[in-house]
Amino acid sequence: MFNQTGIIKQVTKVTGMQPNSSETTSAGPIHRTSFILGMITAFSECVTNECKKIAFSPPFYPRDYARIKTEAEAIAEDLGVHLWLETNPDLSSDTPLNWLVIYKFDEVLEEYRRLRSKKLNPGLHFDAFFNLLSYGAVWGDGAEAVTPRIREQRPLKEAFARILLKPGDWPPAPAR
Repeated sequence: MFNQTGIIKQVTKVTGMQPNSSETTSAGPIHRTSFILGMITAFSECVTNECKKIAFSPPFYPRDYARIKTEAEAIAEDLGVHLWLETNPDLSSDTPLNWLVIYKFDEVLEEYRRLRSKKLNPGLHFDAFFNLLSYGAVWGDGAEAVTPRIREQRPLKEAFARILLKPGDWPPAPAR
């Protein structure tokens, strides 16, 4: 079993990168860019296989975008989905947060943008976006007769916030 120093040495040995304060958090030596790209890959698979109509990358700080942009675009191309950068000007400028909107069909992005044009933000008004973001998307003939459900709802914590964001930055605050 590694202690934290041993884990950092192992990460450095495997990746060739030395974790630093911009790439790790108090949650441990998790590589920020790899974590964000891993979530983008997982959610892109959900969208490409039409389990979800739309998905988001985890929220990230604007400075993270340059590190993830090229590889996120390659992942999207590999998986047949599209990305749209959400900069959230309607959230507090004290802690600006971005995310990538992951979608397969243009009309789904248009529905998202329609909701955003009504001054709704999924970080503040999640219920308005529930139909777009929920699992169990049903497509095709007879879709209206299908009622997807979760077999067992369990309490959850938002690991992305613990790993990627500073304490207090999630949930976001509206712009003043």
